Amino acid sequence: MGNQETLGIKMLHKEYDHIILLAHGSPDPLWKQPFESLFSQISDTYGAENTSLAYMELTTPTLEDAIAALDEQVKSVAVLPLFLAVGRHLRKDVPAQIELLKSNGLQIELLPPIGEDILVKNAIQQAVAQHLGKA
Repeated sequence: MGNQETLGIKMLHKEYDHIILLAHGSPDPLWKQPFESLFSQISDTYGAENTSLAYMELTTPTLEDAIAALDEQVKSVAVLPLFLAVGRHLRKDVPAQIELLKSNGLQIELLPPIGEDILVKNAIQQAVAQHLGKA
């Protein structure tokens, strides 16, 4: 880990029984396509039994649906928001949902949004540079 620490990358790896990718949600079915594609790739890599995709609002499956569908053997769940930054939803709404969904024996941890990851920030910076002709 030393090399990654010297690069300023904070390691967040922790073992979970299941991870839920959480997108905002939209009633527009076309809006879901990039998230479903991403989820398909991730579940191919990590296993469909270890991953779920849920939406915070406006579409299904909801976070509640994803938790209800978990195998009873699952005891530790991480919720990874596919959001760029922390706003009201991640400060208040999602933590409140998670508190209601926790039960004896089921731990649910809300991770920082994917947009705070240095890899995502760097990818966005590179994409912007390409669009501006500076790459």
